[in-house]
Amino acid sequence: MQVTTPWQAVGDPIWWRRTLALGIGLLAAALAGSALVSWVAANWPQMGPQARLTLVQGVLALAVVLAAGLAWRGSRWAGVLTGVAALATGALLALVGQIYQTGADRWQLFLLWAALVTPWLLLARTVFLALLWAVLLNLALWLAVDQGVSFGPWAWLIDSPARDGLWLLGLNGGLLVLAECASRFLRDPWHLTCRGLAVAVLGWAFYVVAMPSLEFRDQFLAPGFFLGLASVAILYVVYGHGRRDLAVAALSLLTGIGQVGALWIQMLDSLDGVLGLAVLLLVLTWLAVRHLLHLRQAALMAGSSSAASASASPSGPIGDDDPDGAAAQDTPPWYLAVLRIGALIPVLLLLGVWVVASFELDSAVDALAAGVLLMCPGLLMDRLARRDVWREIGGVLAVLGLLLCVGSVAFLMDQEADRLSRLLILVAAGGLVYVCSRRFSVRLMAAILVLGAGFWLTSPDVFYFGGDADAQGVGASHLAWRLWVFLAAGSGLWVWSLRAVRRRLWAPLAWALMAMAAGVALLLAQSMPVSVWEWPWFGQLAMVLCALLPGLLLAAWMAVARPALPIGLRTGVPLAVCIAGLGWVGMPAWSVALVWLVLGRLSGGRVLQVLAVPLGLTGLLLYGLDAQAGISLLDKAMTLGLTAVWLIGVAGVLAVHRRSGSGSRPTERGRWLPIGVMAGGVLVLGLAQAQVHRYETILSQGRPVVLALAPVDPRSLMQGDYMALDYAVRKATEDWLHGQGSGKASVLAEGGGWLLLRPDAQGIWQLQGVETAQPPASSSETVALAFRWRDNRPDFGAASWFFPEGQGERFAGARYGVLRVADDGTALLAGLLDAGQQPL
Repeated sequence: MQVTTPWQAVGDPIWWRRTLALGIGLLAAALAGSALVSWVAANWPQMGPQARLTLVQGVLALAVVLAAGLAWRGSRWAGVLTGVAALATGALLALVGQIYQTGADRWQLFLLWAALVTPWLLLARTVFLALLWAVLLNLALWLAVDQGVSFGPWAWLIDSPARDGLWLLGLNGGLLVLAECASRFLRDPWHLTCRGLAVAVLGWAFYVVAMPSLEFRDQFLAPGFFLGLASVAILYVVYGHGRRDLAVAALSLLTGIGQVGALWIQMLDSLDGVLGLAVLLLVLTWLAVRHLLHLRQAALMAGSSSAASASASPSGPIGDDDPDGAAAQDTPPWYLAVLRIGALIPVLLLLGVWVVASFELDSAVDALAAGVLLMCPGLLMDRLARRDVWREIGGVLAVLGLLLCVGSVAFLMDQEADRLSRLLILVAAGGLVYVCSRRFSVRLMAAILVLGAGFWLTSPDVFYFGGDADAQGVGASHLAWRLWVFLAAGSGLWVWSLRAVRRRLWAPLAWALMAMAAGVALLLAQSMPVSVWEWPWFGQLAMVLCALLPGLLLAAWMAVARPALPIGLRTGVPLAVCIAGLGWVGMPAWSVALVWLVLGRLSGGRVLQVLAVPLGLTGLLLYGLDAQAGISLLDKAMTLGLTAVWLIGVAGVLAVHRRSGSGSRPTERGRWLPIGVMAGGVLVLGLAQAQVHRYETILSQGRPVVLALAPVDPRSLMQGDYMALDYAVRKATEDWLHGQGSGKASVLAEGGGWLLLRPDAQGIWQLQGVETAQPPASSSETVALAFRWRDNRPDFGAASWFFPEGQGERFAGARYGVLRVADDGTALLAGLLDAGQQPL
């Protein structure tokens, strides 16, 4: 069952309990995970290596057991916990590498992680696991190419311009084909996996065309250049005329316009070239928009439900006007706005540079006059022209004129001038463009320019209060009030614009306010000098209001449900969310993300819901990383944990009432999912334990080798709870290879080799030679130490030494490192020695 009409929500208590239980449960899971991470980070310095391993292994095992149990019961939460287990797998692999300092290639770590996640992906088939798997493969390939790993007959790509982009373009293209073939097996109703991979393909296609054009102008016609162009063309044909996802087709057209612009830039040699490029991009944008509208109209007329739902899904108050009048709906889809704005931003910048440089606009009066002269004719063209091409040009001229006016008021006018007068000029110019234009893209850019410039003009009141005032949170309090104004006004306008008769006028301003709220929230999250509860009262009030807003919006939404919901449900759940809001008062980005989720769910706006996820995760990350005065990691863990426990209780009550009231049975349990989840967990834990056993065997039975430490950059010597190490034998190896031309070439071809070491009279092992073929077993006088060639130097691991927090001075006197070397040349760092070769 779906909410089809904004604010006319269904009054089915079962639907509400199911939806709220799932949403609140996911919020609780995110907060609980953050609380766990904060608690572990607070206690990490006091934990030994084995305690750390045991903790991470325990988290992984618990997630696997819970996921398997929920999968047996047919719960959709099994997929969530499987994703947690996948993340814990990466943490376990990284921890093993950190503790034992094996020097293993990072790309191998990510590739192994992806391989271990694969069974869970095949069984759970969730979007998160699919995207995580794709990201891991991208990281593995990128690191391998950056390291210069040989790829056999395809090695010619390594020497090509933008070589990393070529490999990643091919990888993501293959993953996209695989995802399309398996689309009916993935639980991905919004097609996020395919669209995400398509965006990756388009991004790397732009990179492989733009990078050679800008940096390697004599090689821009390399094979990768044509591969980039062909990739964009193929995606456009497939998704514009084949599988009918017009959102991807629009992004393909935008990428193609960007590629043309990148090719033109290398030919710029005068201001006339800048103007020509701007005109070319404008014409291509108009043609792309017109063509896309015809494709959409054809899909609607043909009754293609897949194209209509995927490309013109209900997205709330977002859209643009239809210059052709071809669309059957009042509000065209979001991807048209993205296409127009994404292409018009560089057009405006190019035209701005051309106007300023050609007419020498170096004063506020000149810039303001030029802005008015451009803005007024542009608005007339936008309003009165009959052909859409002239309306498009008129919109560009109007925004360009407004941009000049904003630059004049915000930057060129005397900073001592009356601020109120400058704001009035800004509002008048922006309001004129906003009211007179009919285009969503023009109105959105006008609103963002005016709001951003207005925020900039009032910024001295926010950031320059002096040391004592700022230490008390005065500046942050003023910033919090601006956040509340943006967020509350944006929410109100979003709701107001849900009706079709108001959407065209107010929707762009609502989106601009939401964007400003997100920007201010991220800025505020990084500029909190003290805890929120130590701010002045007005700052605390603003942050509390922002935290309560999601619950208040939820209450208003549930109040208008028809037939009316039970009073306990429509009042109890919003009240519980408001109480939980006290736990995220210090996380402004999280509050904004929750407002976006509620509003997106209210209006059916998938775009807003999708954007809310990364914003919320970023807010949690900033809260954990921000070292606020008076808020320890343990305090953060307690706050997050208590909030999560409260929300888990609320979700549990909703779930219990739903089952007792509906009489429905759990979903059909998968036969192989519980077994596969458990088998994958056993595989991960078994592999990690086997690695640990092997490394512990090397540390206990390996040949002890004492190497002299070499000086390192003092700025990188101490890094929190570890110190960077270097060895004199590395420098000796580099000198030896420089003197052996053929030997170095052989090492480069093999990617590594073995260092032959022998002890001197003091027991310090010195270099005797370098071999690329594995030498015979070590004798009593020699040891073969395996190394890899990385970053133009030999690397055998043991590059850092971790120590408990606060004991850095104790290890600062280290002069030697003790390595344990296995028979195959693998070396692990076992300890450090002082100048007298005594253990530290």
